[in-house]
Amino acid sequence: MRFGGTTVVVGVKDFGLDAATVRAGAREAAAAGGWLRVVHAFVWPLFTSGHGEEREEAEEAVETAAAYARTVEPGLLVSAAVVDGAPVSVLRRAATPASLLVLGGHGLAALGTEPQTSVSIQLAARTATPVMFVREDERAGPVVVGMDGSPDADAALRLAVVAARRRRTGLVVLHAGGAPCPGEMQAVRLAAHRMVAGPPEDALIRESWTASLIVVGARGDRPTLLGPVTQAVLRHAASPVLVAHAGSTVPPRRTGARRHWLASPASVPEPADFDKGQRSRPERAERDWRTHGPRRLAGTG
Repeated sequence: MRFGGTTVVVGVKDFGLDAATVRAGAREAAAAGGWLRVVHAFVWPLFTSGHGEEREEAEEAVETAAAYARTVEPGLLVSAAVVDGAPVSVLRRAATPASLLVLGGHGLAALGTEPQTSVSIQLAARTATPVMFVREDERAGPVVVGMDGSPDADAALRLAVVAARRRRTGLVVLHAGGAPCPGEMQAVRLAAHRMVAGPPEDALIRESWTASLIVVGARGDRPTLLGPVTQAVLRHAASPVLVAHAGSTVPPRRTGARRHWLASPASVPEPADFDKGQRSRPERAERDWRTHGPRRLAGTG
């Protein structure tokens, strides 16, 4: 199923782990006046019973995620799909026409000495669409963007301005490697500008503890790899992280869309309350949410 307008794609592996990711994706789609597509990349196991239980579980996961997104943002158009193939190729294809790809950030801190083998790192490096990595908790605070004069950082600045406006929060611009150019200062003259004397990744990670979002450019030595600063931020930042490429653009906001990300209802269902039976029957879970009413999430207002 496809709808017209701006598309936000959320990659889901396990709804129990990815509820925060779905919630963030739904809010981003609503703020942009677009629609949400929930995607699960399915790889058939080498050893299977042959009855398709694994496939059924994947379909139940995306349908439950879609039902949850509709409850977080009532009226949001949501589609769900299980697509055969490796996660990197499936999600790259799904994100190609989209304005944003949203993934879970849990597990990035545990990456070993070769983080480029991670699906998340590969998607952030090789997907032209901006990629957001979501942590488990939501928090208030400014949007912080790292600037180093590169084309990727310029794209990050454009995305950060829009993100701060939608969140109705402040914008902090961290500069590494020299003073900001006059044009950049003019573009974000209301932002707080700070010069970074030490390693920029350390400054960005410190800022992440009080930020609602960190925005960085992908900028690697090779097109298929992320830069070391971005890799460090992805692994250690406490807040969600948005990775931008030089070609990243901000789509125009559709008429009638919500202007602010935080304009969504503060009270949404608590995914931790779902038992296994509810997750296996998304239509019953959605009915239960509507019957029993929402529960307030910690940190959402």
